[in-house]
Amino acid sequence: MSLIPKTVQDFSSKDYWNTFFSKRGDKVFEWYGDYAELCGILHKYVRPQDNILVPGCGSSTISADLYKVGYKCITNVDNSEVVIKQMHERYSSDCPDMKWMKMDITASSFQNEEFTCVLDKATLDALMTDGSSEVVSLVNKYFDEMSRVLRVGGRYVCVTLLQAHILEHVLNWFPKNGWIMRICRCEDAEKSQAESGNFSFPVFVLVCTKFRHVDNFKQVIEVELGGEGVHRVESTQEVVRNIQQLQQFSLLRHTLHSQHIAGEDTSVELCDPKTGGVRYVLHIVDSLKKSNSLKFAVFIVPHGREHEWMFGSQRGREKLAESAGARRLVVVHLMRGQTYHSLQGIQEELSARVMELAPSALPSNTKIPFLSVGEDLGSRKEVTRGQSQYSGDYLVEDVQPPGASKLRRLIFLANQNVVQSEAKLITVKEKKKKGGVKEKVSVDYSFLSCEHHVAMVGGMGLVELASDLLLVGLGGGPLATYIHKYFPKVTVTAVDIDPSMVHIAQKWFGFVPNSRLKVEINDGIKYIQSAAADGTKFNVIMFDVDSKDSTVGMSCPPQAFIEISFLEVVSSCLKEGGVLIVNLVCRDVQLKKKTLEDVKSVFPVVLCQQIPEEVNCVLFCLLSGLKRPEKIKLRFEKGLRTLNESLKQQQKTNEDIFSFSEITENLTIV
Repeated sequence: MSLIPKTVQDFSSKDYWNTFFSKRGDKVFEWYGDYAELCGILHKYVRPQDNILVPGCGSSTISADLYKVGYKCITNVDNSEVVIKQMHERYSSDCPDMKWMKMDITASSFQNEEFTCVLDKATLDALMTDGSSEVVSLVNKYFDEMSRVLRVGGRYVCVTLLQAHILEHVLNWFPKNGWIMRICRCEDAEKSQAESGNFSFPVFVLVCTKFRHVDNFKQVIEVELGGEGVHRVESTQEVVRNIQQLQQFSLLRHTLHSQHIAGEDTSVELCDPKTGGVRYVLHIVDSLKKSNSLKFAVFIVPHGREHEWMFGSQRGREKLAESAGARRLVVVHLMRGQTYHSLQGIQEELSARVMELAPSALPSNTKIPFLSVGEDLGSRKEVTRGQSQYSGDYLVEDVQPPGASKLRRLIFLANQNVVQSEAKLITVKEKKKKGGVKEKVSVDYSFLSCEHHVAMVGGMGLVELASDLLLVGLGGGPLATYIHKYFPKVTVTAVDIDPSMVHIAQKWFGFVPNSRLKVEINDGIKYIQSAAADGTKFNVIMFDVDSKDSTVGMSCPPQAFIEISFLEVVSSCLKEGGVLIVNLVCRDVQLKKKTLEDVKSVFPVVLCQQIPEEVNCVLFCLLSGLKRPEKIKLRFEKGLRTLNESLKQQQKTNEDIFSFSEITENLTIV
């Protein structure tokens, strides 16, 4: 038989454990570390004068080791008569006062409140093999029995791995029964395993203090997970996040020591132990180039730049590692809601942790290079936070990337890796009524930070005399405001289903409706259907609306917007020579192919401009056009150049608004 138990029946079977210990003989079986690795924590929570019960003692030496340093009142129990006999024979002379008893730990014969401490070394983990009702019932019997034999003020001290189902159960059982909980991490036990070359899973010591039951007891849960001392947590969710992060980190560390992960998108979160919130996200990149001069390096991404292709995509991070000349690069993202004082402070905080992710051949005393963009972290300031009935929690933040303009961003917290809207901020000087000058932060309406917005504006060059434009999807309003400012003969109607977006656009992004810039709070599909019924037509219709359905491989627009039947309604709302412009974000190759086919079935002429290094592409859809494909592209490029000159003149700049070589390279006819 295998010596490793597989079922709850094995763990609770006397015959199983008798066979187990008979086969092992005198060989000691230590779960999760020996006395030398655990004593630092055990001596803190187990007193020499305690009357100690060790349930499920097995063949561990922990009781004898404690006895030898002054813990004289120890009773060991186990369901296996074989191991009890072995241990009694082994320690009867050296530990004459220590007791060894064969007993069922879920139904013992001890008196009520006989002990002041219960020391459980992996017995809970052995009992609770899963979260099934049968197992939970057994564990509850065990907890009830330990509670019965333990005095008020006594402690249940348990060495455990805190697997997910165990963590969930103890976080429920002990607070519900009025016990105070503390969870301590035992790093010495982990280090011992790691140094021996074995997989090292985090080892925890659960310390639960029994109190008399009182009504309206407020749960008290504390954690001591290394480096930050003991602190109280407000919710069990914080505990779960911290424990899971430590376990994931250990698994990743083991994987990285044993293999390279070139081509894989691998990341891990590091939580703030005090709040449970994510403090860092580490992306690990392995390069295939063995010629790279650096074996290992860390790159800290400044505030506000985590969304850029180089830092925010797998392929971009691979290019970053190549540029840095690193065989393995850890790319560090800084998180919202966290405070960072300097690059040096981050380096000091992360040095020990990232060293655990280094290649196995790297000497432990290696000095790790920390890289970044310049010497400045940049800054991030939360402007406001709110909730939308359609998009959930959102925030508006001002970000100052190093060496760049300050930006205002709208972020939906359900998808923090995507910037919903962005505008450049400028400082303008205004005269005070009583003299002097004051500075005021304002939105720069001449700037479009999103490349797909620039592309969508470029599509207006396909329309010779645009006068009416419908934009479905307002967001923060930068696209609508830009078109209103620089296309003085165009009336813009912006439609958004979410009144929160209109509020955000007006209060924080400088969106000011007027007779040429109208806003409608409505479902975009219903609005277009109503417009078609009324015979209302537009020169340009733009779709820049995101999907809330994360199960579909297309995040923009919602699938209902590109159904053939609805596209036919859209086409009826276009004036002669009009254009439908769609921001398409689709990661599913087959779905994207079908979408293009459906659009093409309604609009005979479809141009597709891929945004470089992004998932976005912009579709320009026409109901009529030139027969020869090359002439369609020439018409687009001619209109784009005319539009470029007009915008340059209005913005009083010599720089091109559009990158013609890039557009030509990425523009195709569907």
